[in-house]
Amino acid sequence: MKAGVAQITLYNEISSNVEKISSYIESAAKLKLDILCFPECSLTGYMRDFHRVNRDEIREALDLVHEQAAGNKLNIILGTPYFEDDKLFNAAILLRSDKHEYYEKGRMVYYKHILTQFDKKYFTTKRVMKEGENGLSFEIGGVKCGVLICRDQNSPSLAQRYAAEGVKVIFILAAHYYSPPEAWSKLEKNKALPIARAVENRIYVFKANAVGSQGTTISLGGSLIVNPEGLIICESDKTSEGILHYEVN
Repeated sequence: MKAGVAQITLYNEISSNVEKISSYIESAAKLKLDILCFPECSLTGYMRDFHRVNRDEIREALDLVHEQAAGNKLNIILGTPYFEDDKLFNAAILLRSDKHEYYEKGRMVYYKHILTQFDKKYFTTKRVMKEGENGLSFEIGGVKCGVLICRDQNSPSLAQRYAAEGVKVIFILAAHYYSPPEAWSKLEKNKALPIARAVENRIYVFKANAVGSQGTTISLGGSLIVNPEGLIICESDKTSEGILHYEVN
């Protein structure tokens, strides 16, 4: 499985994010990746008023991205708000290249478990993950994968449950937006946690973080790929967009 993570800037306009995502799908296809993971809420932007997010606009954007990904034979993990009944979730959706499995009715959807104070203004959560319930595990090229979102990396138990299912790669979608002083103070923590999850569970961790500013907040990148020994295979800088990738055998 040749997997990658995209470190990108996020906007509050869905159309702008879709344009950016589309360009990265084309780049990933040229790299012959099997799967590409984008940051948290990469479809809509993160530092925004989610009460103003339109359900139909999200669905139409997901369909556009899915069609392009399938046309390029690329699997996508995309961060997005997700409506289920009357509730809104901070979610990650797997858009498979074979198009046999869709995201309707909660299929191929992961819900963020550990919400920030900002998240709690808009999102609800499904609090318990038992035996894969409310988790998202899948296989690409015979490699079993799982998904976490941002602060979920703080929980050893969420990663342990995936490892117990035979997951060998965990993708973490993040959007670490803080005030500039807080962003700098949390750099080492947000690097250490993926490394800890990798070592504890003898798994690969692929982390995609946003980069750049939204409003008065900033995200300092640092997307990375970590091997089961806790060694950083590759890491993005604090300001640049781009794709990190690695082949997992």
